[in-house]
Amino acid sequence: MTKQKAFGRRAVAELLNSNLEVLEVFFLTGGKGKEFFDILQSAQEKKLRIVKTSRHELDRIAGVDKHQGVLAFYKTPEMMTMDDLVELGSKGESGPIVILDGVEDPHNLGAIIRSAEVFGALGVVIRQRRAAKLNPVVVKASAGGALRLPVVVVVNIERTIRNLQQDGYWVYGLDMGGDKTIWETKLSGNIALVMGSEGRGLGRLVRERCDDLISIPQSGKVSSLNVSVSTGVVLAEWMRQRWKSEVSSD
Repeated sequence: MTKQKAFGRRAVAELLNSNLEVLEVFFLTGGKGKEFFDILQSAQEKKLRIVKTSRHELDRIAGVDKHQGVLAFYKTPEMMTMDDLVELGSKGESGPIVILDGVEDPHNLGAIIRSAEVFGALGVVIRQRRAAKLNPVVVKASAGGALRLPVVVVVNIERTIRNLQQDGYWVYGLDMGGDKTIWETKLSGNIALVMGSEGRGLGRLVRERCDDLISIPQSGKVSSLNVSVSTGVVLAEWMRQRWKSEVSSD
């Protein structure tokens, strides 16, 4: 059995509300606050193994000191594949697939997953090598979104894009040199949104493989947005267009 840990009050609360199998929950002795006691009550109601321990020991188990007094171990679910994700989309789930071409900062990855879950993305695709891994820091940064949203790990992003195109997806790459802005682009149907890494943006082969390159309009003097912020902006525009289309059809 493979087990993973989650820490932080929001992340552990989301874990307890998920369908994942929770193995045990650690609480800081003397922990305070309504959120803390709500998590403790939930763990007790589920008859989970509860361990109360010192801050020093909790720091050691978590590997960080920003655990907010709660940590849980859970059974790692079987990872979803791209075929699983595409099949999920064919069953009526119409959100975009978010593809990350080498995002390396776990906090950025967590923030992206959080935005993707909030705005209704179908799932997030990350690269196996030279990229942030799905770990407890990412789960905490995603506010538990990584426990709800499918995250698929692939070996080759360019090949993944090609396969999606063969499955009928239109693939947009976010790039400052894009031909059109997100406001001028119809973000509908089966689409994938490809976001580049923090430093270099989209890789050359990935950029060339995309069907279209689009950009976010900017008026300030800062050269570019953080990749997690950019992802949130694009997904919010997708949701706005979808909402507008649904309202118009009514």
